This record gives sequence, C-alpha cells and structure tokens, in this order.
Amino acid sequence: MRGKVTALLIFHQAKPYSDMEAALEKLAIPRRRVQTLAEACHVLSWVNPPLLVFTESELPDGSWADVMSFSTRASSPVSVIVVGQEIDTKLYAAAIEVGAFDFIAPPFDGLDLAHVVRCAADNALARRQAAANSRPTARQPLPIAVKSRRSA
Repeated sequence: MRGKVTALLIFHQAKPYSDMEAALEKLAIPRRRVQTLAEACHVLSWVNPPLLVFTESELPDGSWADVMSFSTRASSPVSVIVVGQEIDTKLYAAAIEVGAFDFIAPPFDGLDLAHVVRCAADNALARRQAAANSRPTARQPLPIAVKSRRSA
C-alpha cells in the first residue's frame, strides 16, 4: 500500500464497534469514530478524508445506503466497507450492488481483515491517483517565436 491508511468508523452501537476498533488497532490503522450520518458527512467533506469507511448497517439518522450516497460525493475517493452484526447475504449483495467495497461481519480475523484493508486502501488510492491525473492542469502559454525577414 502506498500512502497512509486511515479509517473512519461510523458506529453508534458498542458491538461490533469495539471488535472492529480492536482489530484495526492490531493493524496499526489510525481511526476516527463518529456515531451519526451527519458527523460522517462532515468528515467525508474534508480535503483529505480517510481512505477507508467502515459503517454499521443502521445509524440513528440513516443507513449504510446513505453512507454510500455521501461517500460518492466525498472530496476524494474512499472505499466503504459495510459491517454487519452477522453474515447477511441479502445485505452483502445490496451493498456490493450499489458500490460498497466489501461487506464483513464478526469475528474480525486478523488475516482476513488485513486483506480487506489492504485491498480497499489500494483501491481508494488508485482512484485518488486516477482522479488527480485526470484533473486539468493550468499551463502557461508557450512563447511564440516570431522570425522577422527583412529584405535587403
């Protein structure tokens, strides 16, 4: 992975937040926790938002789908990972269908989570690089050399 991997955790319930927090701590991933969609939208509007967004499925003021919607308008690309209380194939399919990077549920095994984090961070970094490369750059006009021909 290139660059510093950071994570935004959007959880209002203690479980599975505490398990996710502990797993990311073991991976030495800096994290910021918010508890509402409104707080998450504020963080996503930062000039350099966290690369990874972990969100539980239901929030006090929205849902994972709302997080997905706002993440597409983040100032820089992010990878969203929906976190369920348990394996839910319908939620998994719905999340992937609308653009979530992945869906995970406890237990958060170190190797499995490390793989998801690495792939999601690489994905977000690649999209940020592609976005930076596609931005027009201000170019200075080249000086035009005018040759003068004088007749003798």
